[in-house]
Amino acid sequence: MTFYSSLIYAQIKSEKFDTLIRTELSDTLQSIYESFLNNDVEKVSIALLEKKYSHSEYYHFLKTKKIYQSRKKWIKKHSHEESIIRIGKYYPFKHIDSMIFESEFDGIDREFIKSEMFLDSAEIKFALNEMFNGVENNIIDMCYSPRHAVLFYNAAGKVSGIYEICFECSNVKVGIVGIIMFPKNSPYLRELFEKHANEL
Repeated sequence: MTFYSSLIYAQIKSEKFDTLIRTELSDTLQSIYESFLNNDVEKVSIALLEKKYSHSEYYHFLKTKKIYQSRKKWIKKHSHEESIIRIGKYYPFKHIDSMIFESEFDGIDREFIKSEMFLDSAEIKFALNEMFNGVENNIIDMCYSPRHAVLFYNAAGKVSGIYEICFECSNVKVGIVGIIMFPKNSPYLRELFEKHANEL
């Protein structure tokens, strides 16, 4: 009987997408993600990401550039592999079981999205089950060069969250309320990107 009740508790229920996600995430993260999926998500897309560059350096370049200098060449030369997640102010997000987030999720840099397509309801259901059934582990191997992401949109059509993926080192960074990173294999998401390669 104890086993049954603990199994029931370790679930994230998404009423909007009619799915029940069995998960090993902590109680706090279960609660945060369940609230997010039920209140802040209307549509879900998959996206290919560009490399990033420093905005301040780029603006300085534009300010001082000569007429013959190429913006494209500058961007290619100065781009680097990095997350497109914008980090907001630092705060100790304290909970009974753990201190999960240290920084607020401030949004994403849209200019680094190369292409994007929205998922249908069946694809969303399978994707959610893979994304939110994880467990927080220590990250050992990390190149973290994210080139793929799942974007969440709210009712106002704004990005309310992101699930960013590096398929090389199998680490993900999730930006929703705060930002958290953990190792995660994502075979279904990899399959989705391969399936929709021509549309992206």
